Amino acid sequence: MIKIGGSAITHKNIPYKVRTESLKRIARNISKVKNIRMIIAHGSGSFGHTSASIYGGRRGYKNRMGIARVSKDAFDINKIVVDALIKEKIPAISIRPMGIITAAGGMLEKSFFSSIEKMINQNLVPVLFGDVIWDSKWKSTIFSGETILSKIAEFFINKKYNIEKVIEIGETDGIYDDKKRTIPLIDKVSWPKIKKFIEKSDRPDVTGGMIHKAETALALAENGVKTFLIGNRKNSFYSAIIGKSVKGTVIK
Repeated sequence: MIKIGGSAITHKNIPYKVRTESLKRIARNISKVKNIRMIIAHGSGSFGHTSASIYGGRRGYKNRMGIARVSKDAFDINKIVVDALIKEKIPAISIRPMGIITAAGGMLEKSFFSSIEKMINQNLVPVLFGDVIWDSKWKSTIFSGETILSKIAEFFINKKYNIEKVIEIGETDGIYDDKKRTIPLIDKVSWPKIKKFIEKSDRPDVTGGMIHKAETALALAENGVKTFLIGNRKNSFYSAIIGKSVKGTVIK
């Protein structure tokens, strides 16, 4: 399972600006992978986070045209990602989370993930993204790419699939400590001490930033699934997929 961070594919401090070469590099790395079933989710970066910070995020929206804009922005970056993957001959299929998930008070209420199962069993590559989710309590909420992947992971775990690992690609080599050094390993014992070192981002991020990423990964670790947080270096992503050592943070 692969999460492409919004910071890896957009300039998060420049609204609606794609990091074109970074996205191409990710797509090329994925195209090298053979005979491995994968599911991809990506963040919205400076697309969805920009509009969501204006019109409403986790607890509903300010007006109908505002939420329509957030929805459009999230879908626009997904199209850009899928186009890049298809250009590299990857059989990528876009799946809109708002069409298969509903929520109540920001928590998963209902889901339909069977279509994803059918896709991976045909060796297709489902591509989901952080999206607006309709919520029976708040009107709407926003599920991050990490949240969506974690819910899909729970579905596959319950169906007795083996999830080898989750790889998250960002703009940094994993999670840094207070001296900006990569923390190689995080588990539920070490996390409380590490959490205080993580600085809040000064860029718009309505889904919780690095703390949210780590805590979502720790929840998956309870089911025995490791998460690797890595940067988008030249060959690091491909190396992580095939099991080679990569600079980054392992959460288990």
